[in-house]
Amino acid sequence: MDMSTSCVVCGTKSQDYTIECYCCGNFYCSDKCKVQDHQKKLFQHHGWTEYRKIYEEIMNIDPNIRFVTIFDINGKIKYSDHREGVENLLNPEESKKSLKLALNGWKVRGELAPKIGKGMYVLAEYENIKRITIPLGNGHLIYITTNIEADHSRIIEGIKDIANQKQNY
Repeated sequence: MDMSTSCVVCGTKSQDYTIECYCCGNFYCSDKCKVQDHQKKLFQHHGWTEYRKIYEEIMNIDPNIRFVTIFDINGKIKYSDHREGVENLLNPEESKKSLKLALNGWKVRGELAPKIGKGMYVLAEYENIKRITIPLGNGHLIYITTNIEADHSRIIEGIKDIANQKQNY
């Protein structure tokens, strides 16, 4: 059985001395290959505390914000939490479905962007909540739910201001 790993940059196979990247899970034969592969992405790797800080900034915009999730374009959740005292309306499986729906819709909009322009945000208003999806840089989305009486225009502008300061995400 072949237990070797191939470097994602140069293809060198090795059982020893492989370097696994903690943020992307890729394997490299050397630090040189790792740096080469990450050169464009080096400044886009952010930790949990940075995502939590964005969450806190968003929650401070308006007390009607119920829930914030930050996830990457592959659907990996980077940070997710709800306001203290707020009851979740969806169970965990339903929440995942809703996030997947938002992500898939965003991907379709991305395919249409050359004709209609880049998506700025999406607002969906339901009987019990409003759901807002806004891009964070080029690789992440912010998914927010609010109480129905929330001033969504003010919230959207506040989140866009935060997102504009975080273009390296």
